[in-house]
Amino acid sequence: MSKQPEKYQVFEKENEILRSAKELLAKPDMFPEQSWAKEYELLAQSYAQLLGEVKLLTSVSDRLQNKLNKANESIARKNDELTQTLEMLTKERVGKRATTIVLMLAALFFIISELIIDPQLQEGAKIFGASGLIMLKITVAIGLKPLEVLLENLLLKTAARKKM
Repeated sequence: MSKQPEKYQVFEKENEILRSAKELLAKPDMFPEQSWAKEYELLAQSYAQLLGEVKLLTSVSDRLQNKLNKANESIARKNDELTQTLEMLTKERVGKRATTIVLMLAALFFIISELIIDPQLQEGAKIFGASGLIMLKITVAIGLKPLEVLLENLLLKTAARKKM
């Protein structure tokens, strides 16, 4: 028998039984009938023991495979949850950034309106009346929301491109 590392000697007993059975089959005339019966009985006992061990190992393997499958499913679910959470956080962050930019633009429009446009519109208010001036300011204020949505979509597309 060859010297094998210890981890390969797991089936040493089974290999010895197989070698003995092959020797018996190779020279059938050299062994009396009693030897055949004894060898057959030994082979049947060894087979029964080996079959029992295989059933046990298969059962353990199946249970471990089921645990592994459940763990993989759990990991996949957690990964999906994390992906969704990351997407929500990205949308929130982009939404805040868009709102901040729009508020800064609104403040800039307000300052420009108060310093430059209002004095000129006061002159025009004589023509259109005070309600025309108020309608113009309301139109600018309402126009800020679509601007925010447009800016938010643009920032989301930019963030998505950065991910890839």
